[in-house]
Amino acid sequence: MNRDTKNNYSVFDTHCDTLCCVRDDGKSLNENDCHVDLKRMSEYKSYTQVFACFIDPIYKTCGAERTMNLTDTFHTHTQNLPQNVKAVLSIEGGEGIYSLSALRNYHRLGVKIAALTWNYSNHIASGALESDENRGLTDFGKKVVAEMNKIGMLIDVSHLNRKSFYDIAKVTKMPIVATHSCSDFICPHKRNLTDEQFKIIKNSGGCVGVNFYPPFLTNRDKCGIDDIVKHIEHFMELGGEDNIGIGADFDGVDCLPEGISGVEDMYKIFDRLLARGYTEEQAEKISHRNFERIFENA
Repeated sequence: MNRDTKNNYSVFDTHCDTLCCVRDDGKSLNENDCHVDLKRMSEYKSYTQVFACFIDPIYKTCGAERTMNLTDTFHTHTQNLPQNVKAVLSIEGGEGIYSLSALRNYHRLGVKIAALTWNYSNHIASGALESDENRGLTDFGKKVVAEMNKIGMLIDVSHLNRKSFYDIAKVTKMPIVATHSCSDFICPHKRNLTDEQFKIIKNSGGCVGVNFYPPFLTNRDKCGIDDIVKHIEHFMELGGEDNIGIGADFDGVDCLPEGISGVEDMYKIFDRLLARGYTEEQAEKISHRNFERIFENA
């Protein structure tokens, strides 16, 4: 198939922080100078974007209000989407999940997936930058995981520390998802996944969205598209053809690899995979089909 134009590609990106740009900076979701907008997404054959309600630590004491405000922003700005664009709602940071009834209400409002914490600890779990490596899922956190399984809300493990990850892996009955993480083997970082963690995700039927943030991709000063591909190829070597996707982290990072300015450049990743000998089927699994399967089944 001829892949000369981006409108030949379908994309499913599992993480962006654009809702905060819209809510806090007054940006238009239709067209803006951020990494993500509807106009640029509509240039693809189809584009599904997961929009995160990111609960920055400054909102720790008013997490529920912040979550509701960002949920409202999502619904206000996604009422009239282009025909080929879909929007999915997620939570990044569980400070607003103060009860199981609150969790159920977020689900009723359209939240399909939730990261229980950001980089630090809360009343549910411990984050990737938590200094106490022995602190993991709390007793309330175990109840949250069980309830998420019950209502069909996916669990995002991208920001968890190792202990919380393994605690969740022991009790969850749903596919495990890391919406925006890379390989610790390629680039050692507390936010990245070890080979063992990836295999656990794979065996659960889950998926990892490869993050575009340069510090997660490489320890070198310069970072490019080939560095994104290296992480994909390593996960492929671990048998993860059905368990790899894209979680760019657009509008949540302060820099991007050379050649990537935003959603308009997403096609370059898949062009590069095809140029390196990947089949059409493999490229389509990574671009959208793997995550589509998981979200539809959930």
